Amino acid sequence: MSPTQEQNDHDMRRAAFEQNHLAFRSLNQQMWQIPLISMTLTGGLWFGVSRVEDFPLFQLALLFLASAGNGALFIVILRLRFVMQRYLNWLEDNYPTSFVSADDGEHWYHKSFVVRTSFQAMLLLASALSIALLVVTGCNTWKEAEGHMPDDHALTYYQQHASSLAYGYEALTFEAAHPGLAKIMTTDRAGEKLRVLDIGAGTGRDAAWFASHGHHVVAVEPSQAMRTLAQTLHAGLSIDWRDDRLPELEEMLNRGERFDIIVASAVWMHVRPDDRKQALRSILSLLADQGMLYLTLRLGPEEPERGIYKVSLDGFKATADALGLKVQELETQTDLLGRLHIKWQALRIDAS
Repeated sequence: MSPTQEQNDHDMRRAAFEQNHLAFRSLNQQMWQIPLISMTLTGGLWFGVSRVEDFPLFQLALLFLASAGNGALFIVILRLRFVMQRYLNWLEDNYPTSFVSADDGEHWYHKSFVVRTSFQAMLLLASALSIALLVVTGCNTWKEAEGHMPDDHALTYYQQHASSLAYGYEALTFEAAHPGLAKIMTTDRAGEKLRVLDIGAGTGRDAAWFASHGHHVVAVEPSQAMRTLAQTLHAGLSIDWRDDRLPELEEMLNRGERFDIIVASAVWMHVRPDDRKQALRSILSLLADQGMLYLTLRLGPEEPERGIYKVSLDGFKATADALGLKVQELETQTDLLGRLHIKWQALRIDAS
């Protein structure tokens, strides 16, 4: 081979080396970025799932995307490492004296493809977790749609949205939500230590107010999610939490207790119209002599998906009249959460 040919061959081999070396470095950088891409993808999509609990189908879509994304990255890293190995093989074949092998043949963590296998295991784990969440979320959504969940839309709604509802409820003070009742407690019943029953206590805002003022408080809430949240928010206060519901209030009636103040705030709209007479009768059975029932009526449109039925002041008065009760109207308020189509009517019924 002539000197010129040797020089040309050397130049070509050097150019090939430089090109393959740069390509290998580029592929290596891409492979090390895949775990970061996976963590960002999975973390972002899972966070999105936690923020859209009102839209289960969107949750399913995000979980599917997380699983599919990690599956795709699994294939990408497999392909990248295959191509990288081809470059390494070329380097070893063409420059055996300069090739540095990172496989010591003894320790498993120094063998080839350990990094790729570790990355792929992480991707498979993330994909599997997304699939598991997808299955659980899908089953819950299907059960709810098929009616396999409890046939109580209100209870289902509060179970699913307890945490998101808590902020709005707890942001309102007792005095702002119930100015008429607050005035009664600071005037007519000032200085008394009363037995108070809060029916449909929700996040425990009202029950906590009574407990903080030294009253003996029993809080009834059928949603386990709400009860758990309320006990966390108002830990340290003496509140007796119980699981019971209207219209029967079976557990409460079986105990034979009587209360000086019964509060049923934002509850009546969840009672089916056909059950309201029984519900009012059950509540009054728990009222002590000289006791008082305080209710708030939600005056606004129905919301069947939340188990909210139509309520009217005249309709409630008709139910009360049928039981021989005298209803005293307190304040009427616009909705403090800013819903323009809703008003609240506070009422008082004294034990006869």
